[in-house]
Amino acid sequence: MIKNINVEGLKPEQIKEIQAMVEALKVKNQTKKNDPEIDMIEYLLENPIHVDNLEFMKREDIYERNP
Repeated sequence: MIKNINVEGLKPEQIKEIQAMVEALKVKNQTKKNDPEIDMIEYLLENPIHVDNLEFMKREDIYERNP
């Protein structure tokens, strides 16, 4: 991970853009830390998938279903 960015030779506008990107990434990373992670096994145990036949379900079908 880069902790220092060499901004030598850059215009002030370019430096401000880099600072804005760094701040946006910090906020995004902080938001990700606050998001609860879903345990799919626990979720499926609580909300089992009911099927009428023995066809395999696609991943999209599993995630998009309404319990």
